[in-house]
Amino acid sequence: MTAVNPVCLSGMAAFSWELPDEIAMYARTGTDLVGLPIGKVVAFGIPALRMLLAEHGVRVGYLVQAFTAAPDDDPGWAREVGALIEGTRAAHELGAGVVYLTCGPSGHLEWEEAAARFAARLAPAVAEARRLGVRLAVENTLPVRADISFTHTAADTFALAEQVGIGVCLDLYCCWYERGLARLIADKHELIEILQVSDFVVGTSTFPNRWVPGDADLPLERLFAAALDAGYEGIVDVELIGPVIEHEGAESALTRSVAWLRERLAASVIQEEG
Repeated sequence: MTAVNPVCLSGMAAFSWELPDEIAMYARTGTDLVGLPIGKVVAFGIPALRMLLAEHGVRVGYLVQAFTAAPDDDPGWAREVGALIEGTRAAHELGAGVVYLTCGPSGHLEWEEAAARFAARLAPAVAEARRLGVRLAVENTLPVRADISFTHTAADTFALAEQVGIGVCLDLYCCWYERGLARLIADKHELIEILQVSDFVVGTSTFPNRWVPGDADLPLERLFAAALDAGYEGIVDVELIGPVIEHEGAESALTRSVAWLRERLAASVIQEEG
């Protein structure tokens, strides 16, 4: 029988929670994996987190870090690359296979200049991740997040990943409308380390403002089909944040997301085997 992609929950919906409460909550949602910010994990301590995860039967699928240093801020970049290396080691200790990141702002640089500088600066982290057997991935973001990224299309994100020698965290919320997306996913699916989902109400003009998958307007089932039909077997991750999620409550929203994803992923396997 074809394996069903593992379901993962991003820690963004519970970002302000204390880790003991957060991990206990994830255990109640029925998820396979969770994703946590590097800073939160390191501050809590790896040994303590390992005990907490074991207590609740929760596994970490990935860690995440956003790069924010300006292009000419060499000390800032050194600190952030150092934090990424520390986070990659933490991921290895926790059994997480992936660390994903944003690429930082381009500032005054042209895209190609920013990409070359990012590749050069990230090289020590890439080497350490390979040594440890942890995979790095860069995420695509909305243009409103130019403070943390200059990859605002799926095509640019795949191009940067190939230049750096890492994978991609493909956030469908940020690229669902792009021309030729299904073909791009089919061509580049082997680079995808995380397929990230949430829903969106067309006409919304405030961000961040994500909905539980299936609650709004995105053609998620068609987008899933593009990735799964291409042979993507990795993590499907739910990232929720914003006033709608806060109003419902993180646990309810995440639990509903897990149920929705499991139903769709199981249906895709049945359809494939049929």
